[in-house]
Amino acid sequence: MSVVHDVPLCRQLIDPAEWNQHGGSELGDRMEWSNRACGMAALRMILLAYQRPAPVVTELVKLGVERNALTPRGWLHAGIAALATEFGVLGRAEPVAAEELPDRIAAAPLIISVTEQFPTDGRTGGHLVVACGVGDGPDPAVHFRDPSAWGQTNDQVRLTRLVKSYSGRAITFEPYGRAGARA
Repeated sequence: MSVVHDVPLCRQLIDPAEWNQHGGSELGDRMEWSNRACGMAALRMILLAYQRPAPVVTELVKLGVERNALTPRGWLHAGIAALATEFGVLGRAEPVAAEELPDRIAAAPLIISVTEQFPTDGRTGGHLVVACGVGDGPDPAVHFRDPSAWGQTNDQVRLTRLVKSYSGRAITFEPYGRAGARA
């Protein structure tokens, strides 16, 4: 079943020029927002993968705040799904059982809630990444795009490790067929 969807990597660290050009200062401190932008960077990756209009992260953050997709605890999955749908990619916030992840990832990329760097100490959720591929075997490699600094040099993790930090919640998207995947 080895499938890897073509999903470009976007960073959650917002470039100062982008922040200034797109009015980010209206929201406050760029670095504070960069630390909270994983959901909008993940959304941008999905929009680019589906070849839809993909505003820069600053614009997505502003739109997400305007649409009440952010709470003090983080980005609302339903809010991100609604934004994706606004841009032409049908999104849905839903629980996805760990054992379903390989088949779901093979069908389409997902935004999943994990703990940054996939620790195995029992912490779950709090960070959003795009799961974009899955290998073969009983403990397949899961390919992901992580907008954090750690994700710039890490793009695969074994399913058993991912599951230990996975919250069980995901944002799912319509399958885009084999055109967006490579075997």
